[in-house]
Amino acid sequence: MTQPAPSPAMTISSMRLVLTRWVVTALLVILAVVTLYPLLFTVINSLKTRAAYSSDPLGLIPDITLENYLETFERMKVWRLLLNSLVTTVGGLLLSTIAALFIAYAVTKLKIRGGNYLFLFIIAMLVIPSQVIIYPLYETILDLGFGGTYQGLIFAYAAFGLPLGTYLLSAYFRAIPDELIEAARLDGAGDIRILFSILLPISTPAIAALSILNFVWMWNDLLLPLVILGGSDKKTLMVGVALLSGQYDVSIPLISAGLIVALAPVILVYILFQRQILSGAIAGAVR
Repeated sequence: MTQPAPSPAMTISSMRLVLTRWVVTALLVILAVVTLYPLLFTVINSLKTRAAYSSDPLGLIPDITLENYLETFERMKVWRLLLNSLVTTVGGLLLSTIAALFIAYAVTKLKIRGGNYLFLFIIAMLVIPSQVIIYPLYETILDLGFGGTYQGLIFAYAAFGLPLGTYLLSAYFRAIPDELIEAARLDGAGDIRILFSILLPISTPAIAALSILNFVWMWNDLLLPLVILGGSDKKTLMVGVALLSGQYDVSIPLISAGLIVALAPVILVYILFQRQILSGAIAGAVR
């Protein structure tokens, strides 16, 4: 029995579908190349000598050398700067996340008076450029006696990380039925127990995604450490990379090596926790 010939309309529709897939694939490949090129360019230049970079800045590596990395570790005192970055980033991350947990719980479940206004005030900080409030924040930190200290930078990171955390966690908490909270109260659970025994486990995907996002920007931040830490010995890795550029001597291969060293922990965190990032984003979209 002969098969019926496909209609012209079906053929044209199939051709359009195939063409659309090819176009989308080509656009995604171009976008991936454009996105990855700066990182690849930095890696290639970090393995060049100054002479090789001067003769061919955009070329591939003629002879691989690690002298830029060795000089970076020697000039930057990488291990000390790495410790400074870890202390300030983890401290700011913990403080902002814990504060966001309490504020989100108070706004969504305790129904405190003026809670909506407090929520709107905190969320409004998301659209205000950091440069606008950095001076009053710096003056506040100086008044507290935290200028040039770990505590000052941790406080600043917590202040800037709080709005996003409050927004994400409030969205999760609002999706949790109030009946669950009331049942826990009838069983004798207090607010602290409800928050950490019920709401916290449910919100793990959001907290994981939030923690990784905040970790990345806090680790890569340059402005706040420069302003708050000044010339103290508590400089972060990104400040150390910026100081590799002298007034009369700018070595792109050396700076590239410093950037790769500073970015390595961020890339490692993303590789290890990419599943948590995606699950948090997907769960947030579904809610």
